[in-house]
Amino acid sequence: KQSFDLNINAKYKKNKEKHSIAIPLGAFYKFISQNINSFSGHLQNIGDNALDFLTKSYNEAKIKFDKYKVEKSLNRLPRTFQTPGYIIPIFNIEVSPLTIETSAFSHVIPKSISTPNVTILDSSFYVPSYTLALPSLELPVFHVPRNLLKVSLPDFKELKTINNIFIPAMGNITYEFSFKSTIITLNTNAGLYNQSDIVAHILSSSSSVIDALQYKLEGTSSLTRKRGLKLATTLSLNNKFLGGTHDSTISLTKKNMEASSTTTADVQTPILRT
Repeated sequence: KQSFDLNINAKYKKNKEKHSIAIPLGAFYKFISQNINSFSGHLQNIGDNALDFLTKSYNEAKIKFDKYKVEKSLNRLPRTFQTPGYIIPIFNIEVSPLTIETSAFSHVIPKSISTPNVTILDSSFYVPSYTLALPSLELPVFHVPRNLLKVSLPDFKELKTINNIFIPAMGNITYEFSFKSTIITLNTNAGLYNQSDIVAHILSSSSSVIDALQYKLEGTSSLTRKRGLKLATTLSLNNKFLGGTHDSTISLTKKNMEASSTTTADVQTPILRT
């Protein structure tokens, strides 16, 4: 039966500092305030031009339609369609003809409809005929008041100028890991710290009844932001068969860039040893 202990812990601590990002909203407000009247004039001209185009197009269509009606009326005469009358047997109901008169320019559009009269024979019941005069098809005159599409922009009031946006700075992050069993014990601590410099650190080690499983790994990396950028990294590893160190530095300024690196390794095996 095997048993083990496992612990994991991660923390984040907020940073009270904030980064300020400049945003020139004042210049934007000033530009809008100075050009608001010009924008309103352009919008009004666009609305007037659109209204003139619609009115002109409608009036041209009306003239062409009226001309078509006149030409068709000269070449055609009104036609009358009539259904024959009939008598319904048994009920002795007599129905007179249905009359439909079409317009001169189109035989599809009715001009008037005369309903049939209905008479019950051998009685005094009688429904007279009615004539329904339908209005002629025509396009009305399109009148649009000139002040109908008066375009105006709302009053522009400048808000309190905000020239900077503040973003919270990155906080500190720590991580802890531990594992313990009858064979091996592992411990790892890592952290990322944002103070005057940004520093990342890691330390990991193990202890075991087996020598090959014992090790210690430690590393640190720091970013300095004074007088440019400088990134320094150190790393070391100790183990029965493998060990080594690494040191590197990268500096970046407005005028030049410098970099240096040193790495050593120690490998011990029955065959190879350096």
